[in-house]
Amino acid sequence: MKRIACIALPLSCVPLAAAQTTYEQGGARIEFQAFNPSTNSWSNSVEGGEVFSGLRVEWRMVLTYTGTRTDLFALGEMAYQPVLLNADVVDSGNGVDTLGPWRNGGVSGNTIAGSMLTEADGYTGSPLPSYGRVRFGATLTGSATGNTITTFAHPGGSNGGPDGFHYRIAGSTATQWPRSLAGPVPPLDVLQSDMDNISHGMSAKQLSQAASPAFHVPGLSVVLLRQSLTISNNTVDPRVIFLTVQRESLLRVGGATGASEGDDRRYISWQTNAGDNGSHRTVDPQIVPLVMPVFWTPSPGSLGLCGVAAVWGCKRRRF
Repeated sequence: MKRIACIALPLSCVPLAAAQTTYEQGGARIEFQAFNPSTNSWSNSVEGGEVFSGLRVEWRMVLTYTGTRTDLFALGEMAYQPVLLNADVVDSGNGVDTLGPWRNGGVSGNTIAGSMLTEADGYTGSPLPSYGRVRFGATLTGSATGNTITTFAHPGGSNGGPDGFHYRIAGSTATQWPRSLAGPVPPLDVLQSDMDNISHGMSAKQLSQAASPAFHVPGLSVVLLRQSLTISNNTVDPRVIFLTVQRESLLRVGGATGASEGDDRRYISWQTNAGDNGSHRTVDPQIVPLVMPVFWTPSPGSLGLCGVAAVWGCKRRRF
């Protein structure tokens, strides 16, 4: 009778069966949060419910799995493009709303020492000298890939943006605001440039734990991005800034050609085992924006109890 020798192999050498792609409606939440110095905590609202001219707000983007699967343990992949709707992007003599500088000039990746924000950077509410992606750096950004993290201004509907004045965060070659691809039947003609605009946005992607144990990030509630926003000294227009993410910038089930072209579902992938790169997809995640009413004096003053709806109603030239 032959004896079969059992050899202990490192995790990265253990062959694991490829998982079949599965889909789950909803199942994920993208939430934008501001840091409240008074409570020393993060929440989905700014302290006091409003911000004022010249104030600096520390903010972050958090992704959480909210579905029913119990075997998931890590994020697989997500593409996204945060936007600041109704921002001051044109200097009319009072400055502009300003995002913090990008760490290492926006060139980042796990293999570039010091270019990624640490987990501690993602959780602290203290101002940082520079900002960017938190921990998920498997996909390199930089001039070589044409994907250096960049803050784009979209005044007056420029570069495909909606009417109004907005900021968008994406890779340096994603110069166009991502357009809606949910066409009629037969489906809208989805171009390769549309797909490139998605893939050249911001990236939170990691290989399986087996393939890249040194850089693997476990967990189903993770901070993806840290930034700050300094409000302009605009003394004319009360407004409301919406900090959110463009649905059109999320990964798309359908491609640019073929029968799947009309499938405009947007997804985030999750890993199911140590050898899985992300076979489970949560479709059309919940997006929770950060809403910031902006006033031009140190206190609401004559606006009294004017709430978000009232301020929104008295805006003049914004989105």
